[in-house]
Amino acid sequence: MRKYKNVIIILVIILACFAYLKTKTTYTAYESETEANVNSEIADWKIKVNNTLVTSDIQQEIAIDTIDWDENHTKEGTISPGTSGVITITIDPTTTQVAFDYSLEIIDQTVNPDKTLTITKVESSLNNLVQEGNIYRGTMSLKDIKDNKKDEIKLYAIWDDHGQDIEVDPTEITEPSDLLEVNFKASQKQK
Repeated sequence: MRKYKNVIIILVIILACFAYLKTKTTYTAYESETEANVNSEIADWKIKVNNTLVTSDIQQEIAIDTIDWDENHTKEGTISPGTSGVITITIDPTTTQVAFDYSLEIIDQTVNPDKTLTITKVESSLNNLVQEGNIYRGTMSLKDIKDNKKDEIKLYAIWDDHGQDIEVDPTEITEPSDLLEVNFKASQKQK
C-alpha cells in the first residue's frame, strides 16, 4: 500500500503542476530580424579668411591686402616709422553648417623684435573676442552662420621706432612677413 501511496502523491503533484500551468497565461518571446539604413549628410565646412578658402589643416598663406594706412607723410602704398593703420581680417563662414571656434595668434614687435609693427588694439564686429596674451579667440555660432554674418576683425597697428634712427638698405625688399605675422586656426565648436 505504501508503494501505491507514493505513486499517487507523485501523480497528484504532477497533475497540480499541469493544472497550475494551464490556468496561468503564458507569454512567448520571439525574435525577428530587422535591418535599418541610416543616411546622414556630412556637414559642409568652408571658411574664407580674406577671400582665401581655408579647408584643410595644411598651412596656407593668406593675403592681407585690406590695410588702411595713415599716409600723411609717406608715399602712397608705403609705410615708414611712425606710420599707423588698420588691418582688416574678414572671417566668412560661406556655406559652413557647423559652429566653430577660431583663434588669431598675432606675432608683432612685442612678441618678436624682428617684426616691424606693433598691434595697439584689436576689435571684432561680432564683439566676441577674448584675449589670452597675443592670442585672440572667438566663436562663430550657428545662428551667426545662418544669419550670413561675417566677423570683421580690425588690428590697429603702428610702426613705432622709439625715436631711434633706422638705417634702411634701399636695395633690400621688405617681405610682408617682416611687418607682422597672423596665424589663424579654426575648429568645430565643442559644447
